[in-house]
Amino acid sequence: MCGVGEASTTYRSLAEQLRGWPEGRLVALLRARPDLATPAPSDSSALASRAATRASVLRALDLLTQAELAGLHALAHDAETRGDVPAATVDRLGALALVWSAPGGPRPLSVVADLLGPPPSTPTDSPPPLATVEQPEDRTTRTAVGAAFDVVRRVEVLLDEWGRTPPGALRSGGLGVRDLRAAARLLQVEEPVAALLVEVAAEAGLLAVASPTGAEVWLPTGAYDEWCRLDPAHRWVELATAWLRTARLPGLVGSKDASGRTANALAPGLVDSHAVDSRALVLGTLAELPAGLALASGTGVPSLVARASWLRPRRPATQERLVGWAVSEATELGVLGLGALPEAGRLLVAGEPAAAAAALAALLPAPLDHVLVQADLTAVAPGPLLPDLAARLHQVADVESRGGATVFRFSSASVRRALDVGWSAADLHEFLASVSRTPVPQPLSYLVDDTARTHGTLRLGWAEAFLRCADESVLTALLSHRGVEHLGLRLIAPTVVVSTTPVDELLTALRELGAAPVVEGPDGTVHLAAAPVRRARTPRRAAPGRDAARDAAAVTAAAASIRAGDRAAANRPPQLVASTPADALAALRQAIEAGTTVVVGYVDNHGVTSERVIEPRTVDGGQVTAYDHRVQDLRGLAVHRITSVRPASGRS
Repeated sequence: MCGVGEASTTYRSLAEQLRGWPEGRLVALLRARPDLATPAPSDSSALASRAATRASVLRALDLLTQAELAGLHALAHDAETRGDVPAATVDRLGALALVWSAPGGPRPLSVVADLLGPPPSTPTDSPPPLATVEQPEDRTTRTAVGAAFDVVRRVEVLLDEWGRTPPGALRSGGLGVRDLRAAARLLQVEEPVAALLVEVAAEAGLLAVASPTGAEVWLPTGAYDEWCRLDPAHRWVELATAWLRTARLPGLVGSKDASGRTANALAPGLVDSHAVDSRALVLGTLAELPAGLALASGTGVPSLVARASWLRPRRPATQERLVGWAVSEATELGVLGLGALPEAGRLLVAGEPAAAAAALAALLPAPLDHVLVQADLTAVAPGPLLPDLAARLHQVADVESRGGATVFRFSSASVRRALDVGWSAADLHEFLASVSRTPVPQPLSYLVDDTARTHGTLRLGWAEAFLRCADESVLTALLSHRGVEHLGLRLIAPTVVVSTTPVDELLTALRELGAAPVVEGPDGTVHLAAAPVRRARTPRRAAPGRDAARDAAAVTAAAASIRAGDRAAANRPPQLVASTPADALAALRQAIEAGTTVVVGYVDNHGVTSERVIEPRTVDGGQVTAYDHRVQDLRGLAVHRITSVRPASGRS
């Protein structure tokens, strides 16, 4: 059995069976059990040996459904019910190399019987049903698209703010509770949602720890600037893909551990090796729902937990919360909408990020190249703006509110900010006229002119620092101000004042007093003082879609290596089965599975080489336990001391 084409074929070992598999089936095995492909096995014997190790078998058992586990129990422990195991179950177990076609029928690997544990109490052949409701596709899609748009916008808002005022990194490497709370207020979301966005941004390589001034802080990376230049749909794909592949658990943020300590966002340790598979399991299950059906509110998640427990019965301890988090996080990120997968979500789950981005882009509003300037010194962006326009608008105005439409407010401070980075009054008038679909109101024009008129009339230089102004009354008024005593100002000429305060501190203090100075360079020209935007080094991460391509290439290369090794093994002397520790290990495991006797060359503690006829029973921890015919008892032999292995009959 173990495959439709192998129903009437038997083999002496799993290795022999693997040698006869077609290329496609070998590749399918390596994809299903990726730990077998890295590093690439030297041949089918090495592959069979690795597939029979305890660690690898445990991983494979975690992939089995309740029905498949029950069938494996029957094959391993219950001779009376072996014949009742469905052929489809045997085929599945064979495809995972947990069962091979022995002369006496399908035979599980020897280690399987030790690792299975107790059989399922009441195994069922089919998964429990999902609780679903009818849900129009267009409503599902609209909800998911809205959530996807909000996620992209919120990540941009947060990282823009952290680029200017980065939060400190805890000694543990996480984000402080106060900083997470501040992020939630900024984004107008609950703290668990803020934690999810922060974790996803870090996983996508947009956020990292840096120490630009000595203390470690969380800063946007260089990759964030590249991300901002993408269209919203591709930005969403980057974030959603990062969430799909991360083993981190944002849902743990805010909970307390056994010692009562609160789990911080971005802190090490918030991981679960089953998180990625649980997300894939949840989304894959929902992808099977017919169009127009969605997970029911209230009863849907418990039914999904029951389904996941049937599909992965060996991990009941964490299943419930992993499934719950997967549903809630997918909904917040726009992968799910109202309990169903829209087209973009389905394509993303299917491993087609480019198609997912195209599907989402067709539904998102087109970026706008204009705003509506109002008479109350505000500008309304009725939709997402082109990235360049949004960046320039942020220089001259402050965001007052966000939502379906973004409201920007102009003020003396915001206009002065633009003048500080090099804009002139003429530049501002031209920009506003070019981007506004409404006439630029007179109050805004007056605001620009009045701010530009006073901007730079007071010039700041180095003495430690100096101030000069053609209007003597300006300096006189400044020196008489009550708030300047600590600045160390002294009039040295009717139009010049020097200070003992450093330039950067003096510039900030004067602006807080309501003055509008600019910094003067050594040659008398204005020194533009743009607010610094700091960046962390981008962590090395694969771009969306590259993980799948890299894994596929690794599997293909491993399959080619195995086949090349099989051809080389076919040309070895027939009497020599193994001559290296790796080959010896593979040959011993092959003998265990086949129940055969072998002759081994063995070097004892005194360096004396001898040949021993043994019946291997188990291999674990670098030692083989075997029945030694010379002493007629069980003995333990170190694998690294075995110099050769060959069948006792002399056959290859």
